[in-house]
Formats: sequence, structure tokens, C-alpha cells
Amino acid sequence: MVETVAYLPGYLSPPSGFAELAEKMADYRALHLPPQPTLTSQLEAWANLPEGAHLVASFEAGMAAVHLAAEKKAKSLVWYSPFARVDAALEARLEALAWALRQGGVAGFVRVAAPLLFGSLMLERGGELIEAWAAGLDAAGLESWLEGLLQAGDERKWLRTLKDVPVLSVVGSEDACTPMRYAHDVTEWIPDLRGILVTLEGAGHFGFWENPREAVSLGRGFIERYREFLEGPAEWQDDEEEAPPPLRFEPEAPQ
Repeated sequence: MVETVAYLPGYLSPPSGFAELAEKMADYRALHLPPQPTLTSQLEAWANLPEGAHLVASFEAGMAAVHLAAEKKAKSLVWYSPFARVDAALEARLEALAWALRQGGVAGFVRVAAPLLFGSLMLERGGELIEAWAAGLDAAGLESWLEGLLQAGDERKWLRTLKDVPVLSVVGSEDACTPMRYAHDVTEWIPDLRGILVTLEGAGHFGFWENPREAVSLGRGFIERYREFLEGPAEWQDDEEEAPPPLRFEPEAPQ
């Protein structure tokens, strides 16, 4: 039986964000779920997710993925740029983005959001890609997304429901929106030490798009060998054949 990999995009995800991972996971059935701006709308829209799938989520969509992983008996969860609570620091960043949206529309939002969301390589060399990403944003959707996040609160307790679901958290080393401590938070709340945290050097909040080769290597290796995380240490990390390639600036342009 062919296993399923379900891709749950955060609302701000570039449209082609998971394309390379889906291509590398060609032996699996790919299920691309439509982006939704709030946790409530995500859970409603994604309610028909099949049981026993591998889940790949980005940003706030990981909170919905946690709920669904327990309910749908997911095999594993790969979570890019994870965070499971909106604390005072993140709330302040979101309020700044909301202010920028009110004052300057989508252009104002992008101007404030870019240094929070993108790493130095993308900011230095990826101006056209950032512009292409920004062209797909709309004010109403951004407003709903911000309101939903500001009401999200603390979802960490739901991580305790993942008793049989190993979780890989992947965070960009230059993520200024949800820095490393949020990913540590997620990993520490996974039961029975079945969570693992990996850093993408040189990448920001959009690490899976800014550094896709390494992000894909990590996600694919985890999905293909997730059983080892249920049985013992993550030995695959020491396997030279599974080692991620060196960092390259090869982000995929939005379609």
C-alpha cells in the first residue's frame, strides 16, 4: 500500500514551497492541502485528511497538524519553522505587522515582514523572489491571518497527544520571526523524547524555500526512516549517505 504525505502550508507559504520535497517523495501519494488563514479554518478545511499519513507542515499550520496528527493517527510530522504558542515577544511582532498592514497595505506589510521572515542570503540576493512572493498576498487574507494568530494563545498542551508520532522540527538559524527557542519549546513538549530539532544555516522563517536542498534532505530522511524514532536514537543522522548537502542559495521561484 502506498503511503501518503500530506502537505499543510502556512498561510504565508510560497505556493511552490513544498514542490521539491513532493518531487523527491515520488513513491508516496502526495496530498496538497489548500492554505487557510486561521487555525479554525484549517481544521475545518482539512478535516478529511486520511488516517496514517505523514504530515509536513509549515509555520502556524503545524498547530493544526498537531491536532490532526493525534486524531488521524499520523505516522510522523515534519514541522518547518515551528511554534506552538504566541508569547509576548511574538505578539509584539504580529502587532507590528498588523500596524504596517493598516498603515501601508500589503506593501507596508511586506516592508516590515521581510527582515522578520527571510534570512540574509535571500534579503541580499533574492529581491525578485521576495517580490514574486509578495505579489500573491492580499490585505483581507493577511488581516484574517494576523487576527487568528493573535488569538491563538498557547497550544503546547496538544503536543502531549503525540504519543506515537515522532516529530522533526526544522528551524532557520536566522529566523527572526519565530527564533530557535520556539522550536526548542515544541521539541521539549513531545512525549518520550520523540522530537528532534535541526537547524538550517543561513535561512530565515522560510527555510524550506530559502535552502530547499537541505530542507528536503532532512524531511525526506525523517519520513523514510521515521520508525527509528519510535524504536530508538536517530542513528540516520550519522549516516554519510543521508547527510544534507552544503548550503546553496537555490530557492525556487513561486509559480
